[in-house]
Amino acid sequence: MTATTDAAPLAASASIERRYYAAMAVPFAVDVISDAVYALIHQAPEILFPTLVIASCFLLVGVGLGAWWLIRPIMRFVSGEASFEQIEPQLARLPYNSAMVVGVLYTPMLTMRVLSHQLGITFGATLEPTQLADAFATIVVGSLFNVVLTYFVVSAYFDRLCEHLFRTHGVNMATFHGRFRNKVALAMVFLSIAGLILLAADIASYSGARLIREATSDIVLTLTGAAFVYYWISQALTRPIDRLDGGLRRVADDDYTVRLPVTTNDELGHAASRFNQMVEGLAEREYLRDTFGKYVSESVATAILGDSGRSGRTVDTTAEATLMFTDIEGFTGLSEGATPTEIAALLNTYLGTVVPVIQRHGGVVNNFIGDGLFASFNLPLPLANHAAAAVNAALEIQQALAATPFAGKAGLRTRIGINTGQVIGVTIGTENRLSYTLLGDAVNVASRIEQLNKKFGTTILAAESTVLAASAVEACERLGVTDVRGHRGNVVVYRVGPPA
Repeated sequence: MTATTDAAPLAASASIERRYYAAMAVPFAVDVISDAVYALIHQAPEILFPTLVIASCFLLVGVGLGAWWLIRPIMRFVSGEASFEQIEPQLARLPYNSAMVVGVLYTPMLTMRVLSHQLGITFGATLEPTQLADAFATIVVGSLFNVVLTYFVVSAYFDRLCEHLFRTHGVNMATFHGRFRNKVALAMVFLSIAGLILLAADIASYSGARLIREATSDIVLTLTGAAFVYYWISQALTRPIDRLDGGLRRVADDDYTVRLPVTTNDELGHAASRFNQMVEGLAEREYLRDTFGKYVSESVATAILGDSGRSGRTVDTTAEATLMFTDIEGFTGLSEGATPTEIAALLNTYLGTVVPVIQRHGGVVNNFIGDGLFASFNLPLPLANHAAAAVNAALEIQQALAATPFAGKAGLRTRIGINTGQVIGVTIGTENRLSYTLLGDAVNVASRIEQLNKKFGTTILAAESTVLAASAVEACERLGVTDVRGHRGNVVVYRVGPPA
């Protein structure tokens, strides 16, 4: 098991290194194709072997040594021998430095090949002497082509490298000294004028059959090179954009766990870094809303966090609502002889049974009051048929409590009082301490009705306003008119559900 686990990172590291060497070998492959095209057009296969030997010396051995030097710091980080901060500057400049290595080695090789007759070189020489204008254009365009090609080939590799480092080591670049527009401009301008420069040099240097051969060779090579460059440009530039687009779609679907690897040192990389910061902020906001919603209702938390004025308050709202108060029957007796830990466990079990029922019926728990709670229907969360929802929730609460064991006892009785009336939802308190609550005579009446359960020997007692609004007169028993302390006038109360 350990050997398998240890082998996986080693295999991944070896693959990373091999892919870089393969990317750096692309100029050699292009040069071989170019030589083959030249030999085919000029019908001179004998030049392939010596040019292949020279290209191998410069583009395989020389570039290979340069590639080893450039990839070594990154492999030291992968193997744990260096920190990411130590190798980040080299990592960020890997495409640029790789292109420079190829340029430094390819330019003298091409110069030696093109000016072979003038320099007296026969091994790997061109078939015919090259005019200076054509030689200069070939050296400049050929060298720049391989620099541009290498840059985008390694950039495509670099994208996957950074993605791998992000997935396996959790690191991202924070160095952004490149410019996306400069990269695109470099590629587009070069592809636009490279062929024209070569043709112009051919026209200025040759005539007759030689001109046709040279022009044909340059056109074929230009088209082949353009195809190579276009492919690697699309690989290097489009993958970061596609990845960013995919991340944005996941955020739009409320997925705040997504993080993107930073795979370029330009504006696209900066955008990916900013995206990660944005998602972290959204995730923190979601965490705050979720946590805040455990202390106040989620709808209130959402309203407060969504306030563009950042006042930390909700807008005062007046509406008709159905209010519910609950209280555990005989809680004092249950608490006698019990430890604080046991009391807390009993209350958590009780609330864990009651609260989900209220929420399932569309209600909002506003406050926990000792061994009971205060819930509301239709404010702050709008709810149609809120009176009926409160009555149904009360009945289901009693059923759920009867089926739930508490502190080793089968079932727990609770008293519930319900009333419907006009209330206002407000944020009260000081600058340092705020609380959202519902105020109004209807709230006071609901609280008093819950206490009247003791007088009538009931478990669910509702005001007539609730029973009428819920269209539940026939299903409830009218107990009569009673006075409510703190309320002007009497209140007609009904027993909800079967007799206690």
